[in-house]
Amino acid sequence: MMYMRMAFVPLLLFLTVPAVVKASTENEGISADVGLNNMTRAGHWNPVTLHLPKALVELPTRYVAVEAMDPDGQWLRSPLVRPVSINDTRWSASLLVKLGSRNTTIRAVVIDQENPDTRSVASPQEQVIESTILRIPQPLESNQEILLLLGDLVNAKRVSRLAAREDGSRMLVISPNPETSSIPVSPVFGPAGLMFDGVDKAIICGNAIEQGISDEQLLQLDAWIRQGGDLLFMAGMSLPSALSASPVIESWLPGTFDRMIPLRRAAALETYARANRPLARRALETLQIPIFDDPADIDGIIEASVGSAENDPPLVVRRAYGFGQITWIGVDLDTQTFRSWSGTDSLLLNLLDIQNSGDSDGRAGEVRRGGLDLAGQLRLAIDHFIGVSVIPFELIALIGLLYVCAIYPLDWWIARRSERFRWVTWLALPLIVLGFTGITWSTSQQFKADGWQIHTAGLFDIDQATQTCRASSFAGIWASSNGQFDLSVSPVEATMENDLHSVVSWFAAAGRNIGGPDALAPHASLAGAPYHYGPAASELQDISIAAASSQLFEANWIGRLPTDPIQSTLGRTGQGTLRGTLTSQLPTPLQDCVLMHAGWLYNVGTLHPGETFDLDAGRGPQSLGAFLTKKRAVKDRNVSARWKSDDRDILRILEVAGMHRATGGPEYTGLRSGRLENIDMTRLLVLNRIILVGKGPPATKWMPQKKAESKGDDFKNAGDTTLWRIVLEVRN
Repeated sequence: MMYMRMAFVPLLLFLTVPAVVKASTENEGISADVGLNNMTRAGHWNPVTLHLPKALVELPTRYVAVEAMDPDGQWLRSPLVRPVSINDTRWSASLLVKLGSRNTTIRAVVIDQENPDTRSVASPQEQVIESTILRIPQPLESNQEILLLLGDLVNAKRVSRLAAREDGSRMLVISPNPETSSIPVSPVFGPAGLMFDGVDKAIICGNAIEQGISDEQLLQLDAWIRQGGDLLFMAGMSLPSALSASPVIESWLPGTFDRMIPLRRAAALETYARANRPLARRALETLQIPIFDDPADIDGIIEASVGSAENDPPLVVRRAYGFGQITWIGVDLDTQTFRSWSGTDSLLLNLLDIQNSGDSDGRAGEVRRGGLDLAGQLRLAIDHFIGVSVIPFELIALIGLLYVCAIYPLDWWIARRSERFRWVTWLALPLIVLGFTGITWSTSQQFKADGWQIHTAGLFDIDQATQTCRASSFAGIWASSNGQFDLSVSPVEATMENDLHSVVSWFAAAGRNIGGPDALAPHASLAGAPYHYGPAASELQDISIAAASSQLFEANWIGRLPTDPIQSTLGRTGQGTLRGTLTSQLPTPLQDCVLMHAGWLYNVGTLHPGETFDLDAGRGPQSLGAFLTKKRAVKDRNVSARWKSDDRDILRILEVAGMHRATGGPEYTGLRSGRLENIDMTRLLVLNRIILVGKGPPATKWMPQKKAESKGDDFKNAGDTTLWRIVLEVRN
C-alpha cells in the first residue's frame, strides 16, 4: 500500500505544478504602486496605481478595478475605470481603495464589459479576465499621524521625535521620491485630493518643485489643502525657479512675488525659533528672501518679519486657504545653512504648530478608553433608530437562568412524577426548548422594530471667499429582515450638480475593537456577499444586510455655489471684537446661529432668508471656550460641564468635534478626533476668518433602495441632524 501511495506522488506533482506555474506567469504582468511611498493607512483612502501589460487591456471593452475588505470582512469593488497607455507595452490606471482592516489584502481585477456607460459588476455581460492579489505591507493604524515631506529636509524626522508623546507614539514622516514616481497621479473617480486622505500635515520645499513633481500632483495637493489640509511651504531663494517650474504654487503665496533681496538681519527669525544660538554671520551674508509687490496687502497673519516696521518684508505668514491653511516661510530650511543650525528644530516645531497638550497618554490612553474617539462616539449616536434598543443584560441573564433551571431541576422533577406515563418524559424537554425559544423570540421583538430605517447626520461647510462648499454626511441603515439594497448620495442643492465630486463608503468603528479598522482580523460578517460601486463613486450596489442589524456609511462631496450665501460687512475693531452686519441670502432659515471669531462668540439666534443681523444690537461677545465647554458658575469659580463619552446628542458631538481645539482638545473630551479631525475649523478663527454656525436642513440626500427580493416596506426616516458652517472673511 505504501508503494502505491509513493507512485501517486510524481503523478500529483505532474498535475499541479503546471497549473501553479501558469497562474504565476499570468499574474506576472500586473504590478501596482499602493499608498504613499508604499505606506498605507487603515480606515482611510489610499491611492493605487496599476501597471498592466498592453495585451491584457488594449481591447476597448476591458476595464480594471481594485477590491478590498471592509471592517466586516465583505469584499468591496471600486468603480470600473479604463486604463490609459503609457508606452508601447504598458498601460496604467489610477484608483482609490479604502482599507477596512490592517490584515486586509487588495485584489486587482480586469473585466470585459460591453456596456461601459451602464456597467455594473453584477451585469450578466461581465466577464472577469484576470484577478490578482496585490501584496502590500501591513497598513498603519488608523490613528497614526502622517507628515508628508516633499524635499530633502533631514530636520523633519528629528522634529517628529521631539514632538513624541510620553508613550513614544509620534508623527510618522513619509518622504516619497518624485523621480521614482512614488507620488500618485490623479484618480479617475472621487473628489480631488482624496488620495491624500491619510495625510495629516505636509511640507513642500521649494527646491523639490523642479525635481519631478508634476503639475497634476501639485493640483491634487492644492485640492487637499482647500478641503482642510495643513501645508508648510518653504520657498526662499528657491522661489523664482519653483514658480518657473510650476504656476500652481503661485496661489500658495501670501502675495504677488516681486524680487529677491538680501537678508541682512536674522534677529526676528532667531526670536521666532527661540534659538539659543544665532545664525552664522558668514551664512547670513549669502541668504536672500523674496518680497512681494505690496507688503501692506499681505494675505494672512504675519508671524515674523525682517524688522519691526509695518511694511518690512515678511518672513513667516500663516493664512487660510479654503478650509485649510498654508504656512509660508521665506527661507529654505533644507539647505546646509539651516541643517547645521541648532534653532532649525524649534523653528519647525513652531511652523508645524504641533500640539500635544492634554494628549500625552497617546495610544495607551486610547486603549484604556476601549479605542473610542469622537468619530466612534458619533457612530454610536447615529446607530440609533426608532423603536430599536439594546436588550438589557439583566433580562438576558434572567431568561438564561430560568432556562438552566428548567432543563435540569424542572425536567428531572417531571420525570420522577410521571413514571407511569413515560411519554410525558419524552415530551417535556422539547416543550421546554420550544417554550423558551418562543419567549426569547417574543422578547427580542419588543426591542426590535419592524421595517427598515435610515438615520442621517452631517456637516455642510461653505467658504464664501471661493464659493466652495463641502459636505460630510453619515447614515445608519437598520433592517428588520435579511435583504439587499443599493445606496447613492447627491447634494440637495441642484445648482451644484455641474461641478460636483462625491464619494460614499462604509463608516467603521474606531480603534482595535471588533469591527474597527485597526483590528488585526476583520469582523465576521453576518452577510458575507461582496458588494460593489456603481458607475460612479457616489453609488454602492448589492449591499447585503442581516436581519435585526445595522450598517453605517459616510459620504463626502465637494461643489461650488453660484452666489454668496451671506452678505457681510463684519470687521474687526481695535479691541479685537467684531462690528457690522450680515444678511442671509440663503433660501432656508438657520436656527440657533452663533458667530465665532478668534476667542469670542456672538449669539445671533434664528437667521431667516433676507434677514439682517446687526452686531451692535446684540448682547456682545462671550468666551468661545466657555460656550463650547458649557461653563457655569459654581460658588466662586467657573466649572466646565464634564464631557460624557456615552452621550448620544449628535448636534453636541458635531459642535465639539468641529471646534475640538477650541475646547482644549483631548484635555477636555478625553478623546481624539479620529476621522473627524478634518472638520475642526479652530485654526481658521485666528486667520482673519469668521464662522457662522447654525442648524439647518440636510445638505446631502441619501437614497437607499431595496432590491425586489427584499421584504418589508420602504425606508423610514429615523431623523436627521445637519450643522451648517459658513466661513466669512474679516473686512478691513
